[in-house]
Amino acid sequence: MKKKLSIVIIACLSLTILSCSSKKETASSVAQKWCDLNGKAYRAPEGAGKEAAKATLDKYESEMEAKYKDNKAFMDEVEKEVNKCEDASEGRK
Repeated sequence: MKKKLSIVIIACLSLTILSCSSKKETASSVAQKWCDLNGKAYRAPEGAGKEAAKATLDKYESEMEAKYKDNKAFMDEVEKEVNKCEDASEGRK
């Protein structure tokens, strides 16, 4: 009985540790991904490639806006971070 209980406790602790180590989205990480996608869309050759890259960027924007629509402070922070990297993603800095 003690052996089974200890196995259950170890399993629960392992799951807890794994769940805590998952990557959490931050304003900086959301903005960085946006800037990466924006850079790909900016540098893509005209035509289908550019349209596909732009569609990927638009999809990501929509997902983030839907996910964080009720968190204005987070979205404001994302906007600040985007402003820091937008020029660089388009090769202006």
